[in-house]
Amino acid sequence: MKIKKSLFLTAALLAVLSGCGNNTDKEKSENPKEEKQILHLAAESEMDTMDTTISTTNFTPMNNVFEGLVAYDLNGTLVPADAEKMPELSEDGITYTFTIREDAKWSNETPVTAADYVFAWQRMVDPANGSGYAYLFSGIVKNAEAILNGDKAVNELGVEAVDDKTLKVTLEQPVPYFLDVLTIPCYFPQNQEFVTEQGENYGLNAENTIYNGPFVLADWNAAKGDSWKYVKNEQYWDKDTVKLDEIETQIVKEVGTGINLYESGQLDSIALSGNFVPQYKNNPDFKTNSKAWIYYIEVNHDVPELKNKNIRKALMLAIDRQSFTDNVLQDGSQPIYGHVPNGLAKNPETGADFRQDAGDIAQYDVEEAQTAWQEGLKELGTDAISLELTTSDSEDSKKLAEFIQSEYQKNLPGLTINVRQMPDNSRLDNVKKGNYQLATTYWLADFADPINFVERFDTAINRGNYSFEDIDALVEKSNQQFDDKLGRWNTLIETEKVALGEQYVDVPIYQTADAYLEKPYLKDIYRPVFGSRSFKYAYLDNNK
Repeated sequence: MKIKKSLFLTAALLAVLSGCGNNTDKEKSENPKEEKQILHLAAESEMDTMDTTISTTNFTPMNNVFEGLVAYDLNGTLVPADAEKMPELSEDGITYTFTIREDAKWSNETPVTAADYVFAWQRMVDPANGSGYAYLFSGIVKNAEAILNGDKAVNELGVEAVDDKTLKVTLEQPVPYFLDVLTIPCYFPQNQEFVTEQGENYGLNAENTIYNGPFVLADWNAAKGDSWKYVKNEQYWDKDTVKLDEIETQIVKEVGTGINLYESGQLDSIALSGNFVPQYKNNPDFKTNSKAWIYYIEVNHDVPELKNKNIRKALMLAIDRQSFTDNVLQDGSQPIYGHVPNGLAKNPETGADFRQDAGDIAQYDVEEAQTAWQEGLKELGTDAISLELTTSDSEDSKKLAEFIQSEYQKNLPGLTINVRQMPDNSRLDNVKKGNYQLATTYWLADFADPINFVERFDTAINRGNYSFEDIDALVEKSNQQFDDKLGRWNTLIETEKVALGEQYVDVPIYQTADAYLEKPYLKDIYRPVFGSRSFKYAYLDNNK
């Protein structure tokens, strides 16, 4: 199976929030003694809507006030959520049958039913709604793509409420990562009666929304939206696990402002960026958290010089990634020598990380790079090449472009790199249209499966204008191995090795990390390498 639409979740994942404190003075911040567990959050951006079928951001708040059929626990293990157990799966791997737990309720005490999922999913794929994440149904749930194309009716989507508590889902074909996809808010339920009653106002303020997750919203209105509260949901089926009584949130857009609040004892945690990262790197409260988000150089194979494999090989080998993350970024980011990020997925039998099993495919080897470079120039019948590097105008992108330019011109004699900067949306538009030679770009995970990165090499999906039959065959092979987890794992590893170690389709550079300050008494915020933070398990340790 191939998802043939780009999975751009950048805006969504940049909207995640930072945890912060519950006390108003320095003394209490260092040793909170309040009986109620009240946490203060700093958010970087407003919430435009809590309608899961509309929003393309707000994933962290949505994951804390809503819940799907399955979710990740504090250890990152997929566990039943609205479903009382993991689903029954047909022998052909196409039909999933879920049983909704009896104690699953909305915050207005209405039971969560199978019909709530049918209603929400049909809204997602209805072309009239123009849902931003409808493509995550296309090619997965039966008839979704045909419905989105206007070829079938919405009620023909492969989801059925067999009864109030039994949901049957039929896929187009086996999808090994289907359960992981269910953790994305676009697959969450909605109560038809309530949504219909609210009409256009649904999801625009705290009162016009109902919730089935660990918390409910209070004191929030999208029109104002500079602060809000999360309040423990007393109707939540697993409320005994939730330790926080309340989370008070305000918008803090300037890092310097957030640091001042943190240092004055008003915040428990604050995200760091830019020059603040090295400034606070030695602070005992400094922490980093790797993200399933990689930066790499997109290579346009339509450019005559870049059609040459030896030239591409030289570009792969000529960059000292470790020097860039250690000396330029200094924010916890790490060099990456493949496409699949560290911490994203584990071997189904041994538990080894994908990067451990796949190894370092890209390398830094100036001597070998120069050998390939000279061979490539010879094959092209020239002794010099000039290439344009397209990049966005953000501070980190400028740093990366300058570093790439320096490394290539230093290590590959005869190469000139001209940098073209533009706003990020323009950069992306140029890359999608093939209007570039080299371009800095990024990719981040939607779900915890290597295919999310590996399928990017397929002819039907890649933006590098290349087509390699061996790569396409491996991607297709992995899609057919839905009942052979280890075989599929090994096929995905082989796909990455062929794409990057034999065809040199592009040039991976580094894996990002969040840097932040956090007080020692703040415990158990779930910070995955991909997706949204969860405050379900968080608490303030009053003994600290």
